[in-house]
Amino acid sequence: MESFLVNSVKMDKLYLKTCHDAVSDYHLTRNEVICLLFLQNNKPFDSAKDIALYRKISKGLVAKSVESLIKSGYLTVVKDTLDSRILHLHTTKECEPILIKLAKARTEFYNRLMAGISDEDRLMLDKISQRMTTNLEGMIS
Repeated sequence: MESFLVNSVKMDKLYLKTCHDAVSDYHLTRNEVICLLFLQNNKPFDSAKDIALYRKISKGLVAKSVESLIKSGYLTVVKDTLDSRILHLHTTKECEPILIKLAKARTEFYNRLMAGISDEDRLMLDKISQRMTTNLEGMIS
């Protein structure tokens, strides 16, 4: 069990490093990359509150990163139609080259991580991961 948790942390750190390195020419901070990755990979979760909650980053750091991404033209903010306190974050056309590089880095990382693992074992891992996600969501609620 302990090795699973340790490997999860290692995997997350290496994944973030891989993605951050892939977009280094854009001079984004690590937290800005985390915000963009979260928005790219976790639809419909699209608020700063969602990023802070699920990525376990302080609201202040997320706010600073989001503000910088808006200022750079990579994000826009849209007020929720039902609750004006909720602000939805959307990537812009200017952000598309970054998102393409991040998607490519994610795919390459996944392929390297899964090297030597059979399709059958990958399917089993996906099934287990989905169950664990359901369990985690139940624990968070």
